[in-house]
Amino acid sequence: MHAFSSVAEQHRDDGTSVADRSAVPHAILLHDVRPAGARRAAATAVDLLTVAAAFGLGFLLHPVVGGVLAAVVALLVVADRVRTGRSLGLRLTRLRTVDRASAMPSARALVPGRGLTADLARGRDPLLVVPASSVPVPAEQAPAPADPWMAQETARTPGVVVVTDEGATVTVLGTTIVGRSPVDPTGTHYLLGIPDIGRSISRSHAVLELDGPLLWVTDLGSANGSAVALPGQQFSPLTPHVRTPAPAGSRIALGTRTLHVADPTRPEAPQ
Repeated sequence: MHAFSSVAEQHRDDGTSVADRSAVPHAILLHDVRPAGARRAAATAVDLLTVAAAFGLGFLLHPVVGGVLAAVVALLVVADRVRTGRSLGLRLTRLRTVDRASAMPSARALVPGRGLTADLARGRDPLLVVPASSVPVPAEQAPAPADPWMAQETARTPGVVVVTDEGATVTVLGTTIVGRSPVDPTGTHYLLGIPDIGRSISRSHAVLELDGPLLWVTDLGSANGSAVALPGQQFSPLTPHVRTPAPAGSRIALGTRTLHVADPTRPEAPQ
């Protein structure tokens, strides 16, 4: 299940930052992403030449120095690809390598057959969120309730809207596990994945729950913790595994990322 109704595409001025995405279907994650062609070889050649240049410069001092410099540069290239999906060669050729399954940079993306190198010049950067309006989504019509009063009650359950620090909006429809790559062993909860290259957010970081119009937050013992700031107040750290209310207008800190609980009485998005 997916905890979003619509997500607006947002990115920073450099065009490479990650906008918030829910745990959306694979076809949507890769919507309008174009696989790279011959420029992949050019990117690899640039990276190999960079390593060779480091070896050559170090070799002028001593063969051992050359080997060490080459190894260090090679490790930096690999680390850059794992962290950002880029390298000097990939940047020069406007490419990015991501994991086919998650559309995110990772070590798995370096395994043959697991990675996808996207052509950013011809298609969408896979790290940028897909506008929901641009993706054809098959209509899923729920069975009509036998009781017409139940149908009216269902129509009056809009969920709670939260806005990410990137400006994307997500509608929480029920109990939702939030994290960098959330997992629900029971398969009964919604999942909200927040791409976080800095990895300040744990894989399954917190749980959002609805009690009528009120949103509750529970930290799942995350590495970097969670906090809630009520309207007009400072952040207060959450005690792991203890539910805390986050009414409209509140801010929720997950690691270094922030969610704003939208106030339906205000037409503007929370700042």
